Amino acid sequence: MTKTIIMALLLSLASHSQARLQALNDAELSNAHGAGIAVALDNFRYLMAPTSYFEQVGISPAGACSADGNTSGNASCWRRGDLRWYGINLSGAGSGGSHWDESLCDASSLSCPRGGQINWFSPFDNPYVMRAWSPRGMAWDGGMINQDASSPDKTIYEFLAPSSQPDYTLSFWGEIEAGATRNSATQMLTAGQGINNPSGGGLLKSQTIIRGNAAGSAFRLFQHTEPGNETFGMLYHSYLRGDFRFSVAQASGASTDAIGQAPVFEGEEGMIFRNVEAFLPFGQLYYQSLVLGPVGNSGDFYLELTPIPNNPTVYNRFYGLDAGDVRGFETARTATRDWQTPCASGDAACQNYRLSHGYVRYGDWYPAMAGWSAQGTRETLNASNDGIIFQARSGSTFNAFAKRPIRIDKRGETSSMHQTQNYNCDPNNPGVCFGPAEGPITNGPGNNNRYYTTDRVNLGSARIEGLLINQFHMESCRPGVC
Repeated sequence: MTKTIIMALLLSLASHSQARLQALNDAELSNAHGAGIAVALDNFRYLMAPTSYFEQVGISPAGACSADGNTSGNASCWRRGDLRWYGINLSGAGSGGSHWDESLCDASSLSCPRGGQINWFSPFDNPYVMRAWSPRGMAWDGGMINQDASSPDKTIYEFLAPSSQPDYTLSFWGEIEAGATRNSATQMLTAGQGINNPSGGGLLKSQTIIRGNAAGSAFRLFQHTEPGNETFGMLYHSYLRGDFRFSVAQASGASTDAIGQAPVFEGEEGMIFRNVEAFLPFGQLYYQSLVLGPVGNSGDFYLELTPIPNNPTVYNRFYGLDAGDVRGFETARTATRDWQTPCASGDAACQNYRLSHGYVRYGDWYPAMAGWSAQGTRETLNASNDGIIFQARSGSTFNAFAKRPIRIDKRGETSSMHQTQNYNCDPNNPGVCFGPAEGPITNGPGNNNRYYTTDRVNLGSARIEGLLINQFHMESCRPGVC
């Protein structure tokens, strides 16, 4: 009896489940309403196998090299190059992680390429959003679009990243194979010869690790408004922040020059960018778009960022900050001075300027100008926590401020009258270089033989402010043509 009752209950539950899993028809879907689709991702991680790859394969170019070594057949010529990107990873930046060969490492540092899950990658109250709506904007001819919210002119589709995210790790390792001869359509990777290529060339393995986030980025699809070119347009506003590391040195005891085999990269070596913040605006609603199109009939294509309209209604609204600033100096000066000050509520000129002008900032140091206080702290000679850094592998050194063979004056180094800095550096006392006595700076040839041996050098901070992309055009070129 008990078994009969239990079975009846199970059948009843199953029937209710079936009744609720009904396919939605068009009529039912038309009754659904909402502002968009929210994608909340908690405990998220995306991992490709360390040996899974994307490949860009070349062919033997015209005028290819016919020999190797110091011979005429290896001069002023080109070799086929194959590129591969392995093990693309999007994972946590906390404790717990692994190298490309699955050995363990600490993912909270730039020494470890793969981490665990990302907590609150896009939480329910700040998710990724996909939606169709009708925001205001300006047309190519300067007219306003969607001024009346109750009767919009155009609708766009957009994909928005969360406004705030925890730092996570984006990484991959790669190969550049010069002088490749493998038939990628019929032969496995093992047919490649790597550094043992008898036709010359060789193999370079590299690693890229980015530890940060892309919160605030936006991708939009809309109709471009240029007369006669009302085509499918795209817009991408890219926000990136975090630390970047690019390295090539492999760890002792875990290195390999075999094509397709995952190495372990040395934990410190590389070119490192600390405290990076970048905003790159590619396109604006609705007058500047990323557009795609065909080139010829052979499968090539172009990607173009259309030019800013030569229309004062457009460029005065979006690209001028100070009224009456015909030369742009006041606009640039004001933007540089006030970069950390939020736009005032209702200050459309400031808001439009910052939406259309990008920036790339490496490091926190911001040199003071007349009457303006500096931001951040200037990096010391061998600082590792900020700015742009060259780092040798553990136990190795290199010569910094080394003797350079460059001749700025055609009469030779001893005749150059450019300003030169005579550095007198002590790696054990970095303040000697950047202390109160930084000289002498002379209008003369200077001494370009000064250098010091170190395992790390910090190049300081660097900034690009007010980055305005007027237009660019890029075309693909099928193999054997370029």
